[in-house]
Amino acid sequence: MKKITRLLVSLLTLIGISGLFSRIEAAPVLKVGIQTETTNHNSSAFDRKLALQIGQKLHRKVVIRQYRQQSQLEEAVADHQLDLAMGFSTPGLKNVYQTQPYLYIKNVMLSTKSRSLTGLQNKKVGILDESGQGSMLTQLQLKPQKFATVDQLVNALDQNQVKAILLNQYQYNLYLDKHPEREKAAQINNSSLKLPPFKKVSDPQILSQQLFAITNDDQLAKQVSQVINSLRMSGTLTKLSAKYYQYNYAFK
Repeated sequence: MKKITRLLVSLLTLIGISGLFSRIEAAPVLKVGIQTETTNHNSSAFDRKLALQIGQKLHRKVVIRQYRQQSQLEEAVADHQLDLAMGFSTPGLKNVYQTQPYLYIKNVMLSTKSRSLTGLQNKKVGILDESGQGSMLTQLQLKPQKFATVDQLVNALDQNQVKAILLNQYQYNLYLDKHPEREKAAQINNSSLKLPPFKKVSDPQILSQQLFAITNDDQLAKQVSQVINSLRMSGTLTKLSAKYYQYNYAFK
C-alpha cells in the first residue's frame, strides 16, 4: 500500500511539473528591441531591466533583440519584427503607437557665452547622433548639427563651429567626471587653464526629454502604459533610475 501511495505521489508530482513547463512554454512571447550602444542616455541596461519588468506584469516571456541604431528599431516595429522597442524620445513617429513616458531625462544646454534660447535662434546647436533631439531643436528654430561623441561636441563648441551644445544631465556629469578641468575653469576668473567656461542656457522648452517605448499594436501600447504607471507608483522606476543613472528621472 505504501509503494502504491509513493507511486501515486510521484506520478502527481510529475504531472504537476509537466503542467508547469507546459504553461511556461505556452506563455506568449513579447519581442522587445533595445539599442545596444546609445549616446543619448544610459539605456541598454536600464531598458533591458524595464522590458523584463513589463513582461512579468503582462505575463509574457520577454525576448530581447539588440539593434545598433534607433532607426533600425523603428523599422523593426513598423515591419512587425518587434512587438515593442525602448528608448524613444521624438514624438509623432509614423506607423507606430507610443506608450506613456517612463523617464523624464533632464537636459543641459551649454554655451561658452552667456546666451538665451532666443539668441540662439537660427544658430547651429550641436547634438549627438542618436539623441533624438533634432526635431525638438528644429521646432525651436535652432539648427541641429550632429556629432558622434561628447568630446566631438565640446571640441566643436570650443572651436566656434556651433554656438551651443545639448546634452542630458547624465552625459554632462560623466563628461565633467572625466574632465574636471572644465569645472575648474568655470570657477577661476581669467583661467590659466585657457578653457572657456561652460555657461548653461536655461529654458524650460529644452530642459526635459521624455523617454517612451513604441509598438505597432494600439492595445499593447495601452497595456504597457498601464504597467509603466504601476511601476512608477510602486517606486520601481525610481529605483531603476537611481541604479542606472544615479538620478531619479521617474517623475517630471
